[in-house]
Amino acid sequence: MARALQPRERKLVLAATLAVVVCAGVSWLGFPLWDQFHVLQQQAAVSEKKLERLRALITRKPMIEQQYRAYAAFWSEESDELLQGAFLDELEQLAGAGRLQISLKPLPIQRQGRVSRVGVEVEVDGTQEALLDFLSKLLGSPTLLELSRLRLSTTVSREYPLRGSLLVNKVVFRR
Repeated sequence: MARALQPRERKLVLAATLAVVVCAGVSWLGFPLWDQFHVLQQQAAVSEKKLERLRALITRKPMIEQQYRAYAAFWSEESDELLQGAFLDELEQLAGAGRLQISLKPLPIQRQGRVSRVGVEVEVDGTQEALLDFLSKLLGSPTLLELSRLRLSTTVSREYPLRGSLLVNKVVFRR
């Protein structure tokens, strides 16, 4: 026979049931939520650091773009033959502006990984002023040049009394 519970016993059963329900709720719901809260806090901290880095990059954007434009002249996607043709045209234009007589002998293109070297042997005849102006423009060009050899000598010609013999390499980087 079932006996009726006393009010005190009912309160104890209710308190025990309530304690079991609270413990089960905390272990099944509270602890996972607490762990998830910590994971989200860590993700927020990482995202905050990334955001600070992005803000720093945004403030440096004009300087980065300026540096990119400065180095972009050295990168090329063109084929080696087009690069060589453009370099020969550039040399002829520099010589034509200074009233020089020029002879160009293209060399085989050297590739070393991502670097291409377009070599040209240049024979230039002209006056001292014109030849020095040509060399100044050549070395002051925005492309990356390597001057391997420079020889100056006199000639018997009155129109072109000075001869320059150069070995010039244009260096281009590939992506």
